[in-house]
Parts: sequence; C-alpha cells; structure tokens
Amino acid sequence: MRSIDVRCGLLMVAVLAAAGCFKTLDTDGGVAGDGVAGDGATAAGAAGVGSSSGQASEGGTVIRPGGSDTGDPGPGVSPGCEAELAATIAVSNVDTVDLLFVVDNSGSMREEQVALAREFPKLIHVLASGDRGGDGVNDFPPAKSLHLGVVSSDMGLVGIQGIPGCDGLGDDGIMNAIPGSNASGCQASYPPFISYTAGVNTPEQTATDFACVATLGTEGCGFEQQLEAGLKALWPETDIDPETGLPFEQNRILFLGDANGFGRFGHGDRENNGFLRNDPAQGLSLIGIVVVTDEEDCSSADTRHFMPEQYLPPGDPLAQQDLNLRCFYNKQNLYNIDRYVNGFKALRPGNENLVVFAAIVGVPPDLVTPEALTNVDFSDPASRDNHYATLLADPRMQEVEDPTRTPEQGGNLTPSCITENGKAYPPRRIVEIAQRFGPNGVVQSICQDDFGPATDAIINTLSRRLGAVCLPQPLSRGGDGLVGCEVLWELPPPNLAPANAPTSCGQNGWQFLLAPPGDWSTVSDKGGAVCRVAQLAVEGGATSSTDGFTDGWYYDDFSEDTAIECRTESKQRVAFTPAAKPPSGVTVKLVCGLSSGADPNDCWPSSAQGR
Repeated sequence: MRSIDVRCGLLMVAVLAAAGCFKTLDTDGGVAGDGVAGDGATAAGAAGVGSSSGQASEGGTVIRPGGSDTGDPGPGVSPGCEAELAATIAVSNVDTVDLLFVVDNSGSMREEQVALAREFPKLIHVLASGDRGGDGVNDFPPAKSLHLGVVSSDMGLVGIQGIPGCDGLGDDGIMNAIPGSNASGCQASYPPFISYTAGVNTPEQTATDFACVATLGTEGCGFEQQLEAGLKALWPETDIDPETGLPFEQNRILFLGDANGFGRFGHGDRENNGFLRNDPAQGLSLIGIVVVTDEEDCSSADTRHFMPEQYLPPGDPLAQQDLNLRCFYNKQNLYNIDRYVNGFKALRPGNENLVVFAAIVGVPPDLVTPEALTNVDFSDPASRDNHYATLLADPRMQEVEDPTRTPEQGGNLTPSCITENGKAYPPRRIVEIAQRFGPNGVVQSICQDDFGPATDAIINTLSRRLGAVCLPQPLSRGGDGLVGCEVLWELPPPNLAPANAPTSCGQNGWQFLLAPPGDWSTVSDKGGAVCRVAQLAVEGGATSSTDGFTDGWYYDDFSEDTAIECRTESKQRVAFTPAAKPPSGVTVKLVCGLSSGADPNDCWPSSAQGR
C-alpha cells in the first residue's frame, strides 16, 4: 500500500444526448435549431451546456440525458446511455488567467483610471504568488501566466453624425497598445496585450506596463457601450461550433457595422488574437472580464435614438428627449443582457465556470463593503440572490430623472453615489449581468478613492477557480474500494502521436491501459485506439494494488491536495498515479453508471469529442 501525491484534472461536463439533438439559445427569446442568430443578435447559449433545471451549469452540475433528472433518457438518446456522469478531463490545473479590463474613457473618468492603475501591482502580484496576505504563504494555487488586456467603452455611434468624440466605430473593442498621455515610465507602444510568465518577467514590470496601456484618457464617446466593447474584443470572427469543431455557417454574434459592412465581426481571433488561451491540451485559461465605469451600459442594437435634434425630421418624439437621456428613454433599442451573459459564457463551452464577470461601477459603496457582505454566501443561490435583490431595490439604484437639473445643464439621472471625484449613476444592467454569473460575479463600487476592496473581491473570485476544478458530486465507493466508473483514454493516431504517447492498449510501459469491454468501440472518431485505464482501490486514505496493477487512476476524496485545491463546491476528483498521468495528445473521458452493454461512444455528444 502506498500514498499518492497527485494533482487534479480539469473537469468539463457534457450533456448526454445523441449528436444533433442540441439547440442553441436565441437570446432574443426564440430557439435557433441551427445555431444561427440574426443580425446583431446572439444564439451563443453554449450548445450542449446546461443542467437538469434548465439553468446554466455553475462549474459542474451533473447533467442527465435529455435534460431530465427523472432517469428517462429522453428522445434521441441511445439505449443504455443513462449514465449519471460523463466528463472529458483535460489533465492540467487551471493556472493561466486572461484578464480583460473594459475601462470607461469618457470625460468623467480621469481620477478613477488613476485609482485603478494603483491596484495593478497588488492584483498581479497576488495572482502570480497565490499570497493574499504578503506573509509568504500560498492561500491558493498561483497563476503561472497572465494575459492582461484593456479596451475602452468607446464604440462610436454607427451611422450617427454630429456628436463630438463618437464618430464611426470608435475604438471598436480593439485592445489598446498605446500609452496614455498621463502615464509615466512607458514604452512608445506595446503588444495588443501584456503578458506575465513566471520565471520570465516580474509582476512589478508587468504592472508598470499594464498601467501604461490602461491609462486611456478621457476623450472617448460619452455614450458608453461597455458590454458591447468587451464582447467584441473577445468574440471571434470565425465562430466554431463546439459540437462539430467546424465553423458555423453564420456567426452566432454579429455587431453593428458601417454602411460598407465593416465592423460586423469580433476581434477575438484577429486584432486581439492570442489573448484567450483556448487549447484544452495545454489547459484552458480562466477568463476574467472587469468593467470599470461610472455610467450605465448603453450597448445599442439600433443607434437611431442617438440622432441629434437638428438631424431629426420635424415632430419626431426624440426631439423632445434630452440627448443625454436617450438611452434611459429608449431601452427597447438596447441589446438584451442575455447577449452578454450567454456570449461571455460561450467563450468556454462546457466550462462556463471558467468565466468571471466583475464590475467596479456606480453602486452605493455602503452596499458592497466587506462588512456589508459578511453574511452573504455567494456559493448559495438564495443568499446571493437576496443580496442582489437588496442592492437593486435600494432607492439610490433606481433610474430617476434628476429634478434639480436646469435646461442649461441638460438632463441627467439622479446619481447613485457621489464622491469628491465626481458622480456615478445606477448601473442596473451591469449588476444584473453579474448576478447571472452566480458565484463568478463580482460587484464593487467605483465611488471610493481606494479600489483596494474591489481588487480584493476580484482576486478572491478568480482564486476560487485557480487550481483544481473537481468533480461536481461525490461518488459512492464500494466495499472493494472502487467506484462504479470507467476512465477511458482516446489515444492519438500513430501518425499524430507525440514521442512519449502510447498508440495502443497494453503497450510496453503502459500496461495499465486495457482493452475496452468487447461491446465498446475500440477506435475513436479521430482514428486512435480507445483504452480503459485500470482503476486502483482506495483503503484508509491510500491506493492499493488492484488486479495486479499499481498504476492507473483512482477516486480521490481524501488527499491533502484535494482538500486544498477542490476548495469550493466539491472536494473530489479523478486522480492518476505519477506513472499513469496522460501525456499530451491523449483525450481522457470519465463515464459513471453506464448501463450494461452500452457503448460510451454512442452516449457522447460530438461537442465532447477531441477535447
């Protein structure tokens, strides 16, 4: 008997249904069976992702066939596919973070940009060290690599002339590479995003460089489209279907373009290419989207309500509305927030728990202080929703036209909070999006000179997703020390196999790789062999030789690493002995509770293949 010290794998939960039975979500309320959205809309509800309740999975809900928790496999599901759990496991911890800041660059944001830049050294150092308290103790597994990008809230006003600073497509969600005029110690220009890699550069230099590009100035359009800017920055021009690995016939998310159609597509795989790490073989990155603004989002599907009075036809009702209140009065022209909830989560199909949405916005600061949040359990939906209900119901968070404004001053809303640096206004859309991200949502106040509490809250939320992402529910271990699950390796085809990877079951040095049962497929869709991994029994907190095997996989709900790294919703994982860790090029799958005689390949949707 020997004790094993191993790391946890990354879990990706897959819906159990026959290939072709998925529907994508049309966020304007309908269902798009082919995954195609209309102009400017999105059907990016991550095909094949969800839970038995119909809600988006928050990091590992066990998903049953046909979306049912009744045991009925549902229409179109192959007989015998009533597995309780199916997962594709990428054998790496989450140790990279891609962090996008969407910063308001309108005229009122100078002091706020300075306050934000002051926090970059702490943010980067803590994420890179895992040490919150500066005492040299790792509080969480550190990030080995960071990508840091920034885009402005300036998306211009497509098709509208005559509003200073709002011409054309604005900054268009392209990451800024030019230092602001108020930044010091900067290079003349930078790459589209700033990178930190442990052992290559330092957190201090990374923070200095990022402060340079994140100091955007205050010349941007006063009609902020924060959410649209963030989505366009990350969404790709070539939209890949997660089920088939092939491009959709039409991109699920399109953007407003100019008269020539320019600007219709996102920049995630063009100008901002490389920012998101999307290779499961290398380990998916944790995505963080941080919105910093003192205004409500005004992301618009129709820009006509921005038309200045002098360009409107006589008698047009818009002429009676102050230009500064056009978004308030014309909410029907704004994109539904589903566009952003589903769009951001669809960047990690099957791993929506690897997307964090944070906002430093105009909420009254007393509602989000550490003291005010002491009794909020963000892992508990009821406690979390009660917090957001209280926040959104606060009188200061209501959008009310300011009765003190004179005609000379122009119309505006009543501020939600005021500091010596200026005013902020109720960010209801942005707060509602954070709420929809569940435990991955963060809301802090911009109405404070010190953004330290906001930075701490963002770090805490990101840190919960670093390290291991473990199994969503406990498994039952029998008296023999085994669980009723199988781990399968899909080996690469011989012509594509790396030098250290096996290509057949039972190969020399890989004797723990066994042939699958006689009625299971022996070849994967990619043409490589499919092997069953020997399972080791667990007794008394250690593995034991099982059927003559001392290497293989085992169910780990006992090790110290599991207690530390699976520290959120669950504390159990699939683990491998050191000699049985899957090499690059191998796809690892877990199936639990499969009915006798069923082939797991028939139970796997195409969205789970090849990961």
